[in-house]
Amino acid sequence: MQALRTARLVLDTPRETDIPAVFAACSDPEILRWIPLPEPYTRESAEFFVRSYVPHGLASGRFTVWGIRESETSPLIGVVEVRRDDAPGAASLGCWLTPAARRGGVMTEALTAVCAHALDPEGLGFERLHWEYLPGNEVSRRLAEAVGFDFSGVEPHTIDFRGEQRQSLRGELSRDGLRG
Repeated sequence: MQALRTARLVLDTPRETDIPAVFAACSDPEILRWIPLPEPYTRESAEFFVRSYVPHGLASGRFTVWGIRESETSPLIGVVEVRRDDAPGAASLGCWLTPAARRGGVMTEALTAVCAHALDPEGLGFERLHWEYLPGNEVSRRLAEAVGFDFSGVEPHTIDFRGEQRQSLRGELSRDGLRG
């Protein structure tokens, strides 16, 4: 997997030393409120994510997960995932940040880099990306719109969220819509 760099971030593969940070972040009530992670999120969940989920995605080509850091040696402060959709040329994104890293523009910067790489024919080569969020999570929508995702004309659809049927909204970003 190609590491990505921005003005102030390094995005690379989550590693064994990130397990405590993954566990702490994914135990955060705000993350659990909006992201369909196992609940309760256990240390074993974090170990599985780093040791099995991330390597399986890379090996299968189905998804790519980047850990967000301030430098190569800094602790993990977040994650961005690009997951290949069933539709040809399309992928969906997911992400989270630790509470301490929120509201500083970190995720906008990380997503801009990941989306540019995902849409680049020399990168992951997708033609379009999708962003899905649950109504009420306006932070997620504003973040996606800051990168260039378009939610106009979107109709809610039903998804299963931890065994509960919930409405979600989906935006799209194409190569010519990327901002930043």
